[in-house]
Amino acid sequence: MGKIPDVPADFPAKLTPMDGNVYITPNLHEAYHHYMKIVTTNFVDTTRVGKQSNKAYQVVSQSQLAYYKPDVVPQAKFQYDLSPVSMSFRTRKRQWYEYATSLMAIVGGMFTVIGMIEGTAGTVAKKITRKKPF
Repeated sequence: MGKIPDVPADFPAKLTPMDGNVYITPNLHEAYHHYMKIVTTNFVDTTRVGKQSNKAYQVVSQSQLAYYKPDVVPQAKFQYDLSPVSMSFRTRKRQWYEYATSLMAIVGGMFTVIGMIEGTAGTVAKKITRKKPF
């Protein structure tokens, strides 16, 4: 896999989660069953000239201790499943005008909300002052 910026720091560990693990069964007639889900991960970098794209496969694993009857030979099982869902990481530059547009949207939204609160408060104040006790 090529060098792509903004990859999560823990990503390399998710490529080989079972490396270095030791699975020891404490008793006879026990064995571990390992279930692995393979997830496709796409990395797209649009900050460079030309679109650069890489693909990797993450492994999500789970292991369980299985118990066998005394007349059955225990065996370690490895079962994997290809996930129909994939993940995408996209790196792109934001232009200065995108920041300006976002800032204007925030200011405009605040102006609108404050205007709605002021209008509601004014209407309630008018209704309270119009009611005269008998």
